Amino acid sequence: MAAKILDPITIRDVTLHNRVVLAPHGSAHSRDVFTETSIAYYEARARGGCALAITESSTVQESHIDTLYNTGDKVIPGFKAMMKAIRPHGMRMFQQIYHRGHNVFQPGRRPPFSPSGMPSPTLNAVPRPLREEEIEDIVDLFVAAAIRCREGGLDGVEIHGAHGYLIHQFLSPLVNQREDRWGGSLENRMRFLQEILRRVRAAVAAPDFIVGVRLSCSDAPGSLKEDELRTVIAALEAEGLIDYLSASFGDYYHLDTMNSGMHAPAGYTLPSAARLTEGVGVPRMVAGRFRTLEEAQQVMNEGIADFVGLCRAQIADPELVRKTKEGRVEEVRPCMACNQGCVAALLRDRLMQCAVNPAVGFEAHLDEHKLERAAEPKKILVVGGGPAGMEAARVAALQGHEVVLAEASSQLGGAARAAARAPKMQTIGDAIDWQEREVFRLGVDVRLGTYMDADDVLAEGADKVVIATGSLPRMDGVQFGNPGEPAAGAHLPHVISSLDLFLGPPRDLGKTALVLDDVGHAEGLAVAEELINRGLAVTFVTRWPGVGLMIEGTNRPREILERIYPHDFTLLVYHYLTEIRPGECGVRPLMTARRDRVPADTVVLVTPNLPLRQLYDDVRGRHPDVELVGDALSPRDIQYAIADGHRAVRPPAPMLKGA
Repeated sequence: MAAKILDPITIRDVTLHNRVVLAPHGSAHSRDVFTETSIAYYEARARGGCALAITESSTVQESHIDTLYNTGDKVIPGFKAMMKAIRPHGMRMFQQIYHRGHNVFQPGRRPPFSPSGMPSPTLNAVPRPLREEEIEDIVDLFVAAAIRCREGGLDGVEIHGAHGYLIHQFLSPLVNQREDRWGGSLENRMRFLQEILRRVRAAVAAPDFIVGVRLSCSDAPGSLKEDELRTVIAALEAEGLIDYLSASFGDYYHLDTMNSGMHAPAGYTLPSAARLTEGVGVPRMVAGRFRTLEEAQQVMNEGIADFVGLCRAQIADPELVRKTKEGRVEEVRPCMACNQGCVAALLRDRLMQCAVNPAVGFEAHLDEHKLERAAEPKKILVVGGGPAGMEAARVAALQGHEVVLAEASSQLGGAARAAARAPKMQTIGDAIDWQEREVFRLGVDVRLGTYMDADDVLAEGADKVVIATGSLPRMDGVQFGNPGEPAAGAHLPHVISSLDLFLGPPRDLGKTALVLDDVGHAEGLAVAEELINRGLAVTFVTRWPGVGLMIEGTNRPREILERIYPHDFTLLVYHYLTEIRPGECGVRPLMTARRDRVPADTVVLVTPNLPLRQLYDDVRGRHPDVELVGDALSPRDIQYAIADGHRAVRPPAPMLKGA
């Protein structure tokens, strides 16, 4: 019988109180030492019932990129502070250590290095091959980092041999084209990893200090595949070098395989990872966009793993384990797998956050366990039932306030309901449904079909008013980069918005469509895919140099393009829409006055929205405490909307980087 996800498991002499792992993930919450921010982040997950956290990759050698370092003894006090914070909650902690190899410039923007001179998939640079003495030095750096982990009180170390970093580069026949004892045959290519593990094992030998390894294959032609990696794992296990195996998938040749988005099923890594864990005798871990303990349990039932990494799920809700254990599964805040707040935020804001959980990165001030019941409950009126309004109502109710939520339409969710109907974006609906369940569970007075003007708001007699009335599509042809020359013909009946497409009544769309994407987010791509799915030929016009550039770090533009490029799809970058006529549109490149015509029976405008702030302007000055949030403040995206609503009804907290 398979073990249960909440059963304990022992790795050598280290016992985990359940089999839920916070898998390693970049956060940028710390640099060279653990900070208050990172300690508060991990403590929240420890409090929530997670048994093991494997920290984000920590480099053993400083580089051009700011990251978490383990390069000197200054990290040890931070380790000790972290363990002091999490130990009372019973959570164990390993640190994942690695070297980025050809994925990072060396200090001073000196060239990257790698086993050989194969061009890097992440940098516009050709790495220099490592000299043999440098390889030996890097092995020593791994050993020194592992020793610091043990001296800092951590429970173990994970050697990162996956995802296209230096160890993986040595293992890969595509990247490692050396002809010495570190390359060529598989026996030689695995030598670097073996030497690291041998020396680390000898240096930190203790039954209660764990040494594990993370490994992954690649889908790049000519790269590392499962059969070779199974041979590597067997050799490591036969020599007693590893206490557990973490099997993953992917590398930077196809980034989506490492952090797949909402389009991918739970367990998308398993077709590869399961082949690596088969027959392995040490405890085995896998990860792969699992959102619930039920999904993790199924992996264990199938004999694929002994413990399971739930990363983004615990970013979204640090109380995932506790709520599930207490039978409160419906209260677990679901991850949308949008990658917007976590993966992409590292590129945008240099701080990992979360689209659905505004406390991420700010746990020291905003973690929900810090919410206190109000000594003097107030009446709070929230006007608008989209993501911002529902979040404000939810958080206000958690503090014991009397909350009224008025929504003019017949359902909650706002424009996010349209987004949830887009292809492969149904998980947005999961987050909206959760908000709706919570406001009803918490006793919010929800009034649907209730339009409010300023007199209605004042008549309600609320102590605080939150205006979350959202925004509407801008349908006047105005474009960001050329606002003085709006596209003519925007008033024609075949010109629609994304809301019309996804929520409007059925209509004859014709055979051809033009999508104007002036925003560069997911909306334009979703519209294009929907139209293609309905059988139309689509011309995609954007002023940007590519598609989805505002969400490029989410990996979603590539996976959407993979689905739509095989169809009748034309992409025009660096272009404006100049004119709309029945059956066709005029477009021109940004750099020239040349005019072109493209067929378009339907035109969908994805342009900057118009905030619906009139109610706020009418109430402001007539009420002592009124706040404007979400798209009504400034049309952005769901992450900002939820964060606005959350902060609007909480006691003031310090503004931190990335807020």
